[in-house]
Amino acid sequence: MMTRKPTHAKEGASRKDHEVQEALIPLAQEQLDVSKEKVVKGRVTVTRKTVLHEQPIEELLNKEQVEVKRIPKGERVDVIPAIREENGVTIIPVVEEEIEVIRRLVLREELHIKKVTTQQPFQDSVTLRRQEVSIDRQEDDEK
Repeated sequence: MMTRKPTHAKEGASRKDHEVQEALIPLAQEQLDVSKEKVVKGRVTVTRKTVLHEQPIEELLNKEQVEVKRIPKGERVDVIPAIREENGVTIIPVVEEEIEVIRRLVLREELHIKKVTTQQPFQDSVTLRRQEVSIDRQEDDEK
């Protein structure tokens, strides 16, 4: 019968050489590679529209009118009187020249101007614009 010797290490090699050979055995290792992908799950639609609506307004408006009175005077004056104001009335003198042997200024009349303020109600309707927004969401059923 024939016997065979195991050949794990060279005969005559030291135990130290045997350990070195074991340290050089390559090991397998797994590596992970990760990637991302965008997936659309739904959509959002925004709609904006302008709406017209009537808005009533009520306000008191001031209205000014001017009253003019002619006041005859017939007075003789030496100089043209200045424009003046008395009790809220503006007085504008109107003069003319008369020819006599001597020239004189005669105050023919005065214009008395007075402001009269009245109030009257005012109603109207104006059209205003307003924007409205609606949002619709659409979800995809895909998973």
